[in-house]
Amino acid sequence: MPLMTKIRERLAIVFSIFAGVFVVYIVLDWGMGITDLKQTSNQAESQEVGKIDDHPITYKEFSELLRRALDNQKTQTGSEPDENQQRAIRDQLWNQLIEQTLFDDQIEQLGIKITDQEIIDWVRGENPPDFLKQQFTDTTGTFNRQAYDGAIMDPKNKPIMVQLESALRKQRQREKLQSLITASVQVSESEIHQRFTDHNIKYEVEYAFFDPNILVKDDEVQTSDDELQRFYKDNLDDYKIEATRKFKYVLFHEIPSQSDTNDVTTEMEDILNRVQAGTDFDTLAKIYSETPPFDEYRGHGAFSPEIETAIFKAKAGDIVGPINDRDGYHLIKIKNFQPGKEEYVHASHILINIENNDSTAALNLAKTILSEIKSGKDFSELARTHSKDPGSGAKGGDLGWFGKGRMVKPFEEAAFKGKPGQVLGPIKSQFGYHIIKVHSKDNREVKVSDIHMTIRLSSRTRSEISQRAQDFSYLSKEGSFEKEAAQSRYNILETQSFQQDAVIPGIGMNNAVNKFAFKNKLGTVSEPFYIQKNYGVFMVSEVKEAGVRPLDEVKNVIESRVKREKKNEKIKTMAAELRQSLKSTDSLQMLSIKNPQVSVQHLEPFNLGSGYIQGIGRDLGFMGGIESLKPGELSNPILGSRGVYLAKVISKSAFDTTAYGQSKISLRSQVLMEKKNRFFSEWFDQLKKSAEIVDKRDLFYR
Repeated sequence: MPLMTKIRERLAIVFSIFAGVFVVYIVLDWGMGITDLKQTSNQAESQEVGKIDDHPITYKEFSELLRRALDNQKTQTGSEPDENQQRAIRDQLWNQLIEQTLFDDQIEQLGIKITDQEIIDWVRGENPPDFLKQQFTDTTGTFNRQAYDGAIMDPKNKPIMVQLESALRKQRQREKLQSLITASVQVSESEIHQRFTDHNIKYEVEYAFFDPNILVKDDEVQTSDDELQRFYKDNLDDYKIEATRKFKYVLFHEIPSQSDTNDVTTEMEDILNRVQAGTDFDTLAKIYSETPPFDEYRGHGAFSPEIETAIFKAKAGDIVGPINDRDGYHLIKIKNFQPGKEEYVHASHILINIENNDSTAALNLAKTILSEIKSGKDFSELARTHSKDPGSGAKGGDLGWFGKGRMVKPFEEAAFKGKPGQVLGPIKSQFGYHIIKVHSKDNREVKVSDIHMTIRLSSRTRSEISQRAQDFSYLSKEGSFEKEAAQSRYNILETQSFQQDAVIPGIGMNNAVNKFAFKNKLGTVSEPFYIQKNYGVFMVSEVKEAGVRPLDEVKNVIESRVKREKKNEKIKTMAAELRQSLKSTDSLQMLSIKNPQVSVQHLEPFNLGSGYIQGIGRDLGFMGGIESLKPGELSNPILGSRGVYLAKVISKSAFDTTAYGQSKISLRSQVLMEKKNRFFSEWFDQLKKSAEIVDKRDLFYR
């Protein structure tokens, strides 16, 4: 194949990859500006699926964008997106629309322009776009400039380059926008120095911990109402509360109906009839089965219990099923059996735990149960009554089939030595005492052909569920939410309190539902929202506006904080006195001798860069207290998050000025990039919060 043909194909692949990664640029730039959307004469197509500030998004426009996004997904995966994937793509596309529209508005307001020459200089310059450059870079990191230039200059690649130009222009615009927004962000010399120090200076520390909860009793500190009032006023910010809402809601679950199940069973029965009439089973499996064929022998434990029982009771050539299993229906043809290398055991057991280290009591109980079994009592009933195995107890102790290596050794050895029908025990393991019943043994392996069909939610059922949600919403608005739910026997759920733009407990992060809560008054009932494979109808059940919690509500908390401060003051005094009592040659261990309630510990070498110290945790007070200490120096009392410390630096690595000088430039770039990214992200979050975003997609997509 000629070189340029290879390059052209490679460039086509590059564009496909690029389209997936930068779908926000390519999918949105489809021939009309999002900020200059046109209306259509067709009423259905011109209906709005949403609005972003002053920019309406019509159904026609969104559906065209969606079609392109779905086509792109299919190109990348080779298969049609299923219903859940389509919903995820719609959500992703909507979020991209919001982002691109808000960015485009800012780009226009700031007058950001990208000239054709800028794009040409970028593509043809010394540092081309990374995603293009990588495609012409070999495994050694060598960039083949000649092949790259040949590909971008080839007239046959012009259509691809035109599409890439649009995406590159969008990328450059955003880069310029970010540069303008973050232009004021700077990095000081002290920040660079601190970053190097935090990650390169290692400390070895010995510390004494003074726990206020142990060393000072509650009745040793007293608080007055005046002190509580003063603390409350001085710390009002700590007791501010954001506006919160609560919902009562009803969920309409998207689950297959009996009709959907009947559709599958009818089709399965039809297939069975065709097999019995002489149609080849494997041919039908290739046509109808939703899982690929598994053309190899498998032993016990490779199937679900329901399927396994049916298969190993059958003989070669039999048709088994249809069987209703957890993943749908199965119609199975037994092709053949053969002896396997591994033996399997089917057993049940009753587990008696050893409680309070009383092994004798557990053993006696196990012996009593074993006697009852031998006298004729039902094993499975005794297992349901006595077994402490949460997995098998409710199933009469049945463990199903298992091979070697699946059970703890004492249990396994007993089970594999036992004979079918034999009851063994008590057998002791790390879990307690076991009474084991061996049902059967088998070393056979089986080869099957399986026609598997899942029970899928039909469009008819989905429409019925949606209609029930809409009917309930309508009736609740006209009457009473609770009354309508009770009459229809719908289960009413209720959320915990949640804040604006935050996660809704039990629902998750859903901007549309959250905004409904904060834009409507108490008792307002929503239209159905689609959430997590359910339709939800919500009623605002509680409204609390922002403010400050009254003193009476937080008095106990404040009293606890004031007492803790007073305890810490006492502890600091105690620590200071003990510090003075130490001789210069004394170890901190001497403090434990002077006061056994003082804990003295040694910390292995660590740095402060992670913000976490093993044995201490994320305690900024402790970190700040040791940071300036010199080797051998004992600190003054350090107030930490849990109490008071005295710390002594055993060793501290020296500051390496040469290494600092060598890494200074890269550290500056790293810190600056982090600060700019954080600043830009916070700027965009505020931009999004202040935008007027209306999402009505649920009216068009179910």
